[in-house]
Amino acid sequence: MFKNAPRKARLALASILVSSLMLATVGGAFASSTTKALSTNFTLVNLGGSTANVAVSYYLDTGAAWAADALNTNFTIPANGGQAIIRQYTDSTLSSGRGSAVVSSDQPLGGVVQILARGQVASSGAYVGSSVTDSTYYLPLVLRRLNSASGLSNSQIMIQNADSVSINVDVQLIKASSSPGASFTKHFTNIPVGTTQYYDLDDESSANVADGWFGAAVVTGLSAKKIVVVSNLFAGPDAMQTYNGFPSSSLASSWYVPLFTSRLTNGLSTPVSIQNLTGGSVPAGQITLTCTKDPASGGSNFNKSNPSAVGNNELVVFNPVTDLSIQGNWFGSCKVDGPGNLAVFVQLRKPGVDNNAAAYEGIPATGTNTTLLVPLVAKRLSNGFATAVTIQNLSASNAATVDLLYKPGAGCSCGGNVAVNGLNIPAGGSLIRNHRLAAGGAAETALPDGWFGTLTVTSTGGTPPAIDGFVQLTDWHNPPAPGDTSMAHGVFTLP
Repeated sequence: MFKNAPRKARLALASILVSSLMLATVGGAFASSTTKALSTNFTLVNLGGSTANVAVSYYLDTGAAWAADALNTNFTIPANGGQAIIRQYTDSTLSSGRGSAVVSSDQPLGGVVQILARGQVASSGAYVGSSVTDSTYYLPLVLRRLNSASGLSNSQIMIQNADSVSINVDVQLIKASSSPGASFTKHFTNIPVGTTQYYDLDDESSANVADGWFGAAVVTGLSAKKIVVVSNLFAGPDAMQTYNGFPSSSLASSWYVPLFTSRLTNGLSTPVSIQNLTGGSVPAGQITLTCTKDPASGGSNFNKSNPSAVGNNELVVFNPVTDLSIQGNWFGSCKVDGPGNLAVFVQLRKPGVDNNAAAYEGIPATGTNTTLLVPLVAKRLSNGFATAVTIQNLSASNAATVDLLYKPGAGCSCGGNVAVNGLNIPAGGSLIRNHRLAAGGAAETALPDGWFGTLTVTSTGGTPPAIDGFVQLTDWHNPPAPGDTSMAHGVFTLP
């Protein structure tokens, strides 16, 4: 994201394990859902207290080993938030293709992957490497040839084998009650170790999955085999939204949506898709969205709930793009509650305004960690790249006070660490540090333009409330570059 280098390999990463990081997409995600050649880079951050010795193994989607430059396969990362950025498009050894990677380390790592269309009208998506694997993953929103307000939309599902043997996988597509067609199950067999299986719904027969189909998905590694799942959602010629699947071990009945917007003057809205994983049908009115406006927003607080019953594994959507009963020009944070387990996925869209789009996963309200780490922060880089970090207070009853520590990345000629201490977040509320801005209340004026590195946020006090968050990666220029230059992803939390 920092260098203009020729594209050599087209890659896409899908997940990362602590100590053994699973990167499900590396290189170009050749997909019928998009005509573009996609490339990736991934940022690794050392969450441990000692220098990390790192080894990366790359695999083509055929299962064959994929040779890469030595500096991209064996390297070290400094302790306590040290950073390494690996760009597949500058790798002189890695051949063009699509596949995955497995990252091994003697220290715990976090990772973030960016998927980019380089040298073309922009498309971009991002996701975090997973710190867990599971045999079952949930995707709250899946589409096939759906004509939406953002254009023709399709999903691509990426399933990485995180087990020690070849595996078989089922992808169960569960249609929404108002979707055309029927539910359908796709079977995949003999996926090699470390390899990613790409399932592009645009390639699926309309006899199996109807045009205009929408719903949710359940992805299962048969015989309890371990997998990792990531999904790309393509819309129109450029928009791309990437999000992590939800493992069955990480579900909750209450979730936070740190940033909810409704038809802002710049066009931004955030539809929220919720998958019912309670094990049974949920009657009308029992899945609730409780929203608290930001002090700078117009309007008032509001509540919404599911208007009709939601079957098990099915989805319900709260969509301010089409639901005009939701106040316009509104922004703030929301909380989702249900009678049992749910999975919550948030889109950031500007339909009818431009093709920028991004997505992030909701945040479980059950979190207990008081430190979060953002692997990549950038303030107003000359190429247009900048981030905005949203920090969520997971306590519904106590305000949080947080300290921020910015550490410059390798190659950043921008001085030493920068501390910003004593920021307040109301109970159940969120705080935005917007590195797109040169000035203003949400701007980080302590950082110079051109700064990049990592951010550690610590909740302080005698009994500090738990915190979590997400990051937006954007083009700060006005207007931004054509196409979709917007991305979002989660963060990493520590006790």
